[in-house]
Amino acid sequence: MIAVLLAIPAVAQDVKEIDQNQFKQLVGVVDSGEWTTTAQRPCVVDFNADWCGPCRKLAPMLKVLAAEYTDIDFYSVNVDDNKELAKALRISSIPMLLIVPTNSDPQSIVGLYPKEELVKVIEYVIYGKITEPRTE
Repeated sequence: MIAVLLAIPAVAQDVKEIDQNQFKQLVGVVDSGEWTTTAQRPCVVDFNADWCGPCRKLAPMLKVLAAEYTDIDFYSVNVDDNKELAKALRISSIPMLLIVPTNSDPQSIVGLYPKEELVKVIEYVIYGKITEPRTE
């Protein structure tokens, strides 16, 4: 008998907007300064605001990354609408990305970076990969 394997393409995903209650269910909980991951899969959370220019520039890059990394969930949290969460996470500058692996503590980066740098950080924090700088 010959088995036929079909390649099933990964379904492209988008960045999902969530609030602080959804954050607790989908990502994690901060209680008395202690972090507890609730995420079932690795995730990247973009903390942003509508008035933030760098945040608006970062959003399209995150959509591309969400489509490329279908094994990672991508979320967006508006800090103006979720002030309690921003305070609990001590967010004082945006854009801020919280990169949450399922097997270790989350890491954060603040600011606008080129896509290539975001890839390096995501792959290091979530997969433990160290990507060498390109020389041309």
